[in-house]
Amino acid sequence: MSRGRPGILTVSILVYAPLGGLGLAWAAWRAGHLTLDVAVGHPEPWWDLGPAAAHGASVGLGLGLALATIGATRVLTRRTAWARELHLAFRELLGVLPRGTVLGLALASGVGEEAFFRLGMQPSVGWVLTSIVFGAVHLGPSRRFWPWTIWAMVMGFALGAIYEATGSLAGPVLAHATINYVNLRFIGAHDPRAPEDRPRTEPRLVARQERR
Repeated sequence: MSRGRPGILTVSILVYAPLGGLGLAWAAWRAGHLTLDVAVGHPEPWWDLGPAAAHGASVGLGLGLALATIGATRVLTRRTAWARELHLAFRELLGVLPRGTVLGLALASGVGEEAFFRLGMQPSVGWVLTSIVFGAVHLGPSRRFWPWTIWAMVMGFALGAIYEATGSLAGPVLAHATINYVNLRFIGAHDPRAPEDRPRTEPRLVARQERR
């Protein structure tokens, strides 16, 4: 497959934009007003940091989470059957998406989901319940996607912990969007069924005799 489904980016925006708006409205309703701190921050974070330090810590933790997740995805896809099967399921479902579409999907999902689940839901119902719900809504069309649901729940706890600790939404949005962008590109670029190129492992003596 060389192209993704027509209109997938449009559909995603139509879903994630209202979802993000609902999260923002939820936060404003809870606070009784809408200001910048309400729009990007947890009302009662674990760590007592100033705004600059909170955003800096959040971004640093978010970047670290993104790098660790991206690395783990590649290792698991190459070494475990369940991750390889999930990779193939997404590849068959989405096809090879254009880079611009992937970027749009990553930004829409990263901003929309984090605004709703972290900004709106988490301060109201708690970190644990929000993370469980976050995983539960990530359902695929078949059993092949069950690992995605479990993985999403684990990521929900990780993203929620960053937000809960720092009080800043910057890190969760950065991590979520980066992971989605890089991993969607990886799904399109890597086919686990294709044979891998292996370096020659002939003994040096054989190689030398061939060169004579």
